[in-house]
Amino acid sequence: MNRYDHSKIEPKWQKHWEVKKLNHAREDSTKKKFYALIEFPYPSGDGLHVGHIRSNTAMDVVARKRRREGFEVLYPIGWDAFGLPTENFAIKTGIQPEIVTKKNTDTFRRQLKSLGFSFDWSREINTTDPKYYKWTQWIFLQMLKKGLAYKKKMEINWCPKDLIGLANEEVIDGCCERCGTKVEKKEKEQWMLAITQYADRLDKDLDLVDYLPRVKTQQRNWIGKSEGAEINFKIVGNDTVVKIFTTRPDTIFGATYIVLAPESLYAQELVAQAENTIEVAQYIQDVKSKTDIERTSADKEKTGVELKGVRAISPGTGEEIPVYVADYVLAHYGTGAVMAVPAHDERDAAFAKKYGLPVKHVVESLSTLSEGPDAVKPGLPFVERDAAVCIVRHWSEEKYLMSFYRANGWKGFIVGGLEGGETPAIAGTREIHEESGYKNARFVRDVGVLHSQFFHQVKAVNRSAHFKVAYFELADGERDEMSEDEKKLHEVVWLSEGEVEKAMNREDIQLAWKFFKKGPCFTGEGILVNSGKFNGKNSTEVKKEITESVGGTWVTKFKLRDWVFSRQRYWGEPIPVVHCEQCGVVPVPEKELPIQLPKVKNYKPTETGESPLAAIEKWVNTKCPQCKGKAKRETDTMPNWAGSSWYYLRYADSKNKKEFASIKNLKYWTPVDWYNGGMEHTTLHLLYSRFWHKFLYDQGLVPTNEPYQKRTSHGLILAEGGEKMSKSKGNVVNPDELIKVVGADTLRVHEMFMGPFDQAIAWDTNTIAGSRRFIERIWALHTKVGESQNTQIDSLMQKTIKKVSTDIEEMRFNTAISALMIAVNDLEKETTISKENYEILLGLVAPFAPHVADELWSLLKNKKSIHLAPWPIFDEKRVVEGSGKIVVQINGKMRATFEAPPGTGDKELEELAKKLPEVGKWIEGKNIAKVIVVKGRVVNIVLI
Repeated sequence: MNRYDHSKIEPKWQKHWEVKKLNHAREDSTKKKFYALIEFPYPSGDGLHVGHIRSNTAMDVVARKRRREGFEVLYPIGWDAFGLPTENFAIKTGIQPEIVTKKNTDTFRRQLKSLGFSFDWSREINTTDPKYYKWTQWIFLQMLKKGLAYKKKMEINWCPKDLIGLANEEVIDGCCERCGTKVEKKEKEQWMLAITQYADRLDKDLDLVDYLPRVKTQQRNWIGKSEGAEINFKIVGNDTVVKIFTTRPDTIFGATYIVLAPESLYAQELVAQAENTIEVAQYIQDVKSKTDIERTSADKEKTGVELKGVRAISPGTGEEIPVYVADYVLAHYGTGAVMAVPAHDERDAAFAKKYGLPVKHVVESLSTLSEGPDAVKPGLPFVERDAAVCIVRHWSEEKYLMSFYRANGWKGFIVGGLEGGETPAIAGTREIHEESGYKNARFVRDVGVLHSQFFHQVKAVNRSAHFKVAYFELADGERDEMSEDEKKLHEVVWLSEGEVEKAMNREDIQLAWKFFKKGPCFTGEGILVNSGKFNGKNSTEVKKEITESVGGTWVTKFKLRDWVFSRQRYWGEPIPVVHCEQCGVVPVPEKELPIQLPKVKNYKPTETGESPLAAIEKWVNTKCPQCKGKAKRETDTMPNWAGSSWYYLRYADSKNKKEFASIKNLKYWTPVDWYNGGMEHTTLHLLYSRFWHKFLYDQGLVPTNEPYQKRTSHGLILAEGGEKMSKSKGNVVNPDELIKVVGADTLRVHEMFMGPFDQAIAWDTNTIAGSRRFIERIWALHTKVGESQNTQIDSLMQKTIKKVSTDIEEMRFNTAISALMIAVNDLEKETTISKENYEILLGLVAPFAPHVADELWSLLKNKKSIHLAPWPIFDEKRVVEGSGKIVVQINGKMRATFEAPPGTGDKELEELAKKLPEVGKWIEGKNIAKVIVVKGRVVNIVLI
């Protein structure tokens, strides 16, 4: 076969792999296992688009490499098929959700198989299959037995048009995602899962797993573990006590008011005591229409109302302070009440500014330099110094005077000592004149106070400076000549705001500027002032001491809330309980599982907000399993998160009818070794899944404490133009046509080569031709295979083995393919290529382009599939250290390569590159802007 014809090659090898069961995982293997996992897809009616393929291809590359490294690999696939989009489609069209789901999964399956992914299709699962959700229901019952599942009346997001409850993520800008109607709050009984009982473990055990740092950060932020104090504020004139929670008890002396969450019990109790009861009650009602996300968003204006006539006593100062109800405090975090310290909390500061509330500073910044030539010298005593930091504005332009100190490289403002009790206004005016010559500086205002510890190179002492920041404006440019001594010490320059922010190179000066621009709201730790007997102490060190002094208690709190687990919808797993007038909530006997969804004609929620199931009397009315009396089935269904919380376990034993998976199989396969998915699922899905797994572990049903050993994430593939792909925008790129025209291997290579895997990148159909040409060049090389001995090429291929192997493990797929392209470039220059080196090339290409690699492997008379051949092993002894290959680029695109001895100078490399004929044709008659030389590797000629 001389011509590369993907339309024949790809179906041929897909059929071969399926017949030979090449990708079927075996538990009876003696090999070490490797479990590779992707987030199983939601099968929408649109089918796959090119954005879906990125994660699948990446883990397929890893899975194929692991098989060839001698591992027994499980790389499974299934369908996360319950969910609102299918139900919405059913409401709109009247087509049964199960019919829609089957059609969609058939489409997805066909597309995934056409891409040659090495999934073990024998383990395919579907969350909507009763044989699967039987075990989802069974796990729920185990949680119910242990008290982790319970019902609670609570406020939910309610769409008055669609008559459904909405999760927070289904509310967009305060409106229903489905219809755009303004969402309301409504009280309803909901099923809950007590994930908060696992909050501490979910936080601590992140130390045991290999997750991306940003994934761990997202998890920890959502869990929201914080240590702090619970402190009682007494209400004046009665016995009511408001307990607040704060992580900053050190700032209690700066509390100038307290804030109650509108839905808190405190607000409900105190509203009757207020002089403006009607106003407060109306405000509380108005807040109900806002979501938690809206209320706590940093860029949303905070609102509130004072409980007039209601005052609290601050236990720090004994002073009476006002009480507010405000939307930025939530009832379910902490105690539903906070002390407000506007000098040291940005939300409180914004609120205090809006309502004219007092601001009292009790913590002043302390920065200690620990690196560089200005770092504090251990053992050297500190010399105290009071000084003014002078921020000076130009008399006619929006520019500020900065001083660049020559001896130590400091770039900041004019600084001068306060002598004999001077004010910053007096000292600053003098220092501005002495250090810059400007005569007419007018003091405008004090900005703030900060403290700094550093080694003063000029004075050769450890300095403990107490800076008072002051703002001045020049009346005009009248100026005396600076003295020669001052000129030797520093240079003064005028800079714009943006230039000032770039120039400042000290933390204390940067903070001084921040105080000036945004106000002195200091949220960090530091030195206490205005705090009675604690003045001068480090705020961090005395938090617990202050807590004790005001009668408080040191506690640990979590922001995490229990999981709202019920939905008033049809297309979800039925919750397996009945409601009996005599016995209450009764679990369905396990032998009766699964409780299957009945057929319905109408998928719309009822007028009362119950799910469509509530209208099916024949299904709802049943007998109580305990007393055999009349009972009604639960009509709420589970959220789509339910089935996806444990799906990875079912893959280990997907056909088991007796249990969700045998412990034998679970001991072999779990934990998942490498799990890749989108960043959008690294908070809730990952947290819920870890919670379910830990519960099952506690029951002795799984052998590991954590479900996933490693978690990575990919960047989105955006539509051309940089927008997110969506059917509504008409910018979705379907892979079917691309596979037909250029082939699955080309598409796979293109997806991995487009850019760094963890970054978002816009799709560009025009560039896919390059990936096709790359495969065609590999194909053409098979005609050169013959007898050949070339140590330079041997060395090149060994380096390529090392580079590609390392890059796959670090998910640098684009640079792995780049290395393969460089190797192909060099191989093309050879008259003949040894079979060994061509097989190495095919072996490295195979995870990315599995079909063409297997075809070319067979043309070399190899009997077994390349995907059964061992992964190439790097042999350092075969690497020749001599002339190095230099890549020549024109405007960043590779145009040639040449050899040069190690140590060749940059200028010489540039000249050698320009003399190459294949470079000359690109630069002849062109203007060269610059030449960038990466020593020993690249010469990049940039043309204008």
